[in-house]
Amino acid sequence: MKSNLITLFLLGFMLLTPVNAQFNLYSDYQGIYDDNIFNNNQKVSDFINNFSFGAAYNFESELNNVQLYYEGSMNSFREISSKSFNTHRIGFVETYLFSEDTNPLNVGLNYSRRNNRDEFEVFNFEQISAYANYRHSVSETDFILPGYIFNWNSYPNFTLFSHNEHKFFLTWSSSFQTKTSLSLNAELNYKQYLEQYDFEGYLNSASQLKFHINLGQSLGENTGINGFALIRKNLTDGSRYLVSDSLIYYEEEIFNDIYAYDGFEAGFGIRHYLTENIELSLESKYSLRQYSSLPAADIYGNELSSLRLDKLLGVGAGISIDMNSIINGLSFYAAWNYFKNTSNDYYYKYTNQIISASLNYGF
Repeated sequence: MKSNLITLFLLGFMLLTPVNAQFNLYSDYQGIYDDNIFNNNQKVSDFINNFSFGAAYNFESELNNVQLYYEGSMNSFREISSKSFNTHRIGFVETYLFSEDTNPLNVGLNYSRRNNRDEFEVFNFEQISAYANYRHSVSETDFILPGYIFNWNSYPNFTLFSHNEHKFFLTWSSSFQTKTSLSLNAELNYKQYLEQYDFEGYLNSASQLKFHINLGQSLGENTGINGFALIRKNLTDGSRYLVSDSLIYYEEEIFNDIYAYDGFEAGFGIRHYLTENIELSLESKYSLRQYSSLPAADIYGNELSSLRLDKLLGVGAGISIDMNSIINGLSFYAAWNYFKNTSNDYYYKYTNQIISASLNYGF
């Protein structure tokens, strides 16, 4: 009886589904060798198998598209199996065009979850995210994109770090006859902790400004370069921390909190199509992080009088191959990345090399 009801429900759903509804499915496998999975001076290496998969159902009309989607991934560490985890996300997004092919309004809502294993279960994470943005064409070559993102971020085992987050952003983009593109972005980020405390220097909220510029230039039919610069300015002092057995664990050490530092980042990249289906890429970047409240530590873990300062240099190369001629929707990507981080904190002086290859399929 139950199977008959399910069959009737599915038949009814298919009859009610608009003719222009569309189903999309994708899957991805990535193998990653990482010679420093914790990004510290302990230099612990591992091989990670990453399986990603997703599905989306689109309800389309002339000016409107509604998409329901699911995305999931499984990450398996070969040597340190306890670090393996899986993620899941489910949500919807609606895109409405105020005129044909232009001026889209995007509104979305999603729920995501990260599940860890064994001793890493304390880092389990949940998020509810809602967002809206509107792209308005000022001319044929320029558009402006204002938007807002709300995140409810929950750490079930570290509730004192759970918070609401608000992001307001504005982007301007232009393209020129010289085949140059320019993008300018400004963003205000604000977070408020769900648990409030009345301790001096113990944050109940934090805010930060971010400015980003990206410049791209075509050098011919098959080659392009781009450069970018990014600045983060922390607007609040103080931090949150956990005290356990006389040890202090700062939030920025546990969760890599972006609100904890003033930062600068710049990078350069070049892409070249070797053939119609093969793309090569090279990139480099430099970043600086000046932490506002996190003390540096010496080789024995003792706090120093100076605050932590990190400088990171990275380089990378990649190759992307479109394999539609073999199987429609199939592609391959491989990359090599190298990072060197110098710091006045002994624990964070490290190098990191990552080699990865992935096979993607979608329709």
